Amino acid sequence: MNLLLLTFGDNTDNHQQAVFAALSFMRDPHIRRVLVVTDRPDFYRWLCGTERNALLTEEGGEDASGERGMAAAVEILPITAETLSAWQGPQQFFWRIKIQAVAMAVRQYPDQHLLYVDSDTFLAGSLAGMVRQLDAGAACMHCFENRLGDRNSRTLTRTRRALSGRTLEGITLSGRHEMWNAGVIGLPASTAAERVAQVLQLCDAMCATDCPRRLIEQFAFSLALQQGTLRSCQDVIGHYWGNKAAWNRLIAGFLAEARLKDETVAQAVARVGQVDWRALPLEHRQRRWVLRLKAVIDWALPPKKLRHFTPG
Repeated sequence: MNLLLLTFGDNTDNHQQAVFAALSFMRDPHIRRVLVVTDRPDFYRWLCGTERNALLTEEGGEDASGERGMAAAVEILPITAETLSAWQGPQQFFWRIKIQAVAMAVRQYPDQHLLYVDSDTFLAGSLAGMVRQLDAGAACMHCFENRLGDRNSRTLTRTRRALSGRTLEGITLSGRHEMWNAGVIGLPASTAAERVAQVLQLCDAMCATDCPRRLIEQFAFSLALQQGTLRSCQDVIGHYWGNKAAWNRLIAGFLAEARLKDETVAQAVARVGQVDWRALPLEHRQRRWVLRLKAVIDWALPPKKLRHFTPG
């Protein structure tokens, strides 16, 4: 199975998340290859040292430092700003690029299962169960969120009003259709190309309506993969989209230690296995009035003293 990560832009937090995610998944022997689609390939050169280790592992050997090699090679797939723009399509829907990145990986390795993960994820368990499901032709996404008929958000309500009763790519939409979290997407090799093509068509069809765009890419994957068997994987893969600030601090410290100690990738992969995945919450929401109160306090009570360096 191949792992796919998509990263772009100048926010180094996102790239550090991607490196950390890759390290956590590389612990699992079912990951054969890590594909990183990015416009910042230099941020991932360090990870590519594992390609040498991958060859040694196949031979049952050790690297020069005496460490066992790891099964996963890392392959960087550079993209440009022009590519990112083209991937947004004629309607310039930003998250269409995620579908295109998945499609590119499927074309490149059509005989391999594909596991796409958002950068803000980590592997905390074994992928053995997922691989068995993919072998049987089932797809996976991170978790079920809600049905289109649920009334728990304005965006979902607007989406339902725009799409209910429409027939898009042979699917007549109703309140029973499910929305799944697309932070993780597992595609079996047997149907991946067909499903991704359907996802792209559904995405473009929804973009042509007055449907709010925030959930379109996620709903397109959910609809296409519901045509077969769809499983959750939240019991083995964590997704900390709701508490990124705390996880970013943990990750920055982890990677700083790796570089200060001049760790090999193999050593960093071993150390990521010692992380207590339950130590930080995946979601931490503050009440709005608390956030407003903090903003007022910061405005009313500025720092007592600020002093900058002055050259002599």
